Amino acid sequence: MDDEILTIQEVAVRLKLAERTVYAMATAREFPAFKIRGQWRVRRSDFEAWLQHIIAAGGTGHSNAGGDGLSEQQATSAPANVNTGITPSPTAPRDASTASGVKALSDRLTQLDLHRHFIAMLGKGVTSHSALSQKPLELDLASPFPGRIRIYLFNATRPPGGRPLGEHKVQLIMPGQRRDERGSFDHGDGRMVFLVGYAAEEDVFVLWDAGLYPDFAWSRNVQVKAETIVEASAGKLATQQRHLRPADGQAVTETLLAAPASRLVEAMQRRVQLTRERMMQT
Repeated sequence: MDDEILTIQEVAVRLKLAERTVYAMATAREFPAFKIRGQWRVRRSDFEAWLQHIIAAGGTGHSNAGGDGLSEQQATSAPANVNTGITPSPTAPRDASTASGVKALSDRLTQLDLHRHFIAMLGKGVTSHSALSQKPLELDLASPFPGRIRIYLFNATRPPGGRPLGEHKVQLIMPGQRRDERGSFDHGDGRMVFLVGYAAEEDVFVLWDAGLYPDFAWSRNVQVKAETIVEASAGKLATQQRHLRPADGQAVTETLLAAPASRLVEAMQRRVQLTRERMMQT
């Protein structure tokens, strides 16, 4: 059937490639895939047309979905009879919006949309919150959530021209911080602090250990490997070790987490556990 929908696993079998490689290709828009609730899917007819184009082009395997004879609309939107929760815009298909107001196919979201999406993923666990347009976001949560929390939420983006398996990063800039000033997170009022990045194209949240960043320069970069993002986009709760070398302290190993938006609650609970374990060892 021409309208059959293929999974990334099925595409990987047809291409005789590792699933992780095919996920990276989908994330980089190297072939015409779309997302349903954070999971990549491909029209069989689009896949076969793309594959024939790759073969005709000499099998380079690096053709961009938007420039391989398929329209950008074909490359980024789901078929009309599939309910994805995303309403494509006919004039700007990469600026599509989800029901939560998140522009799921864009590289960067506004602070308001970041906060809206974060709260939506926590659902009924949120009992109250501060103004969504302001940073940081303060939340009061019901059990079994970690009570009162403060969220510093940033876009996690890939540098322009970066390769699919490079790094995503967030840039730490505090409200009101100037270029020549040092910044720090507010750990006051008994609130637990979370440092979070959001990779919009993959619908993945990244949680670093905020306690390991007590003082930083304006626009400090904090990275996560792209393969960690890819693993999370496949539905897993991914972990990554980072070795930090503070200028005025001993080297420390940070464990960061990456999770699909649907597993944000689980990732937050795990973040709390890892942070407490780290603090008990110091």
